[in-house]
Amino acid sequence: MVRKWQADAKATIYCKDCVMQSFEEEMKSGTAAAEKDSDAGEPVVCSACQRSVPRSGYSNSQLNTRVTDKNAQRCKECVVASLKDDRQTAVAGKQAKLKELRSKAEELDKAGNKLAALKAYSEAAALEAEMHSGVKAGSARPPFRRRR
Repeated sequence: MVRKWQADAKATIYCKDCVMQSFEEEMKSGTAAAEKDSDAGEPVVCSACQRSVPRSGYSNSQLNTRVTDKNAQRCKECVVASLKDDRQTAVAGKQAKLKELRSKAEELDKAGNKLAALKAYSEAAALEAEMHSGVKAGSARPPFRRRR
């Protein structure tokens, strides 16, 4: 995402929530189209919800997965639900860590250790920015340097 912006400063960068919402809408529109298709071929049983779903209710990558895989051939609805659960779990963990960092910073500030408090506040700010943008602090590629 940062590299895209570095290549073109006019490029639009979206937060993780906006990307996830767009993905959900795209999957729902594909699922709605799949429900309208009655002649889309032989239905496939979803390995997650055990429903028989028309082939158009799956992405190509899900249809091409091997049946021996644990989560093989999940329908679009199950894929979206799984991604939502993963996102919520990750956000909950980061929120707990953010709360811990803020309380640590306040304790250090009250104790008079300003340098350590500043470090804890900056770590909390970096974590909060990562939660919203998806970009970790310091993960941007440094500018190219020529070898001598």
